[in-house]
Amino acid sequence: MSDSDHSGQGEVKTPFSFKLMIVLVVLYLGWRLIQGIVWLVDWIS
Repeated sequence: MSDSDHSGQGEVKTPFSFKLMIVLVVLYLGWRLIQGIVWLVDWIS
């Protein structure tokens, strides 16, 4: 048996909710990084 019917299709569609979750996590972590930098600058000065 050969897997010729699946060999050319490496793409798997990701659900929209997963993409949304990734975007929200990136935005959240970016915001927390900004908050941490502001806190660090305030703490140093």
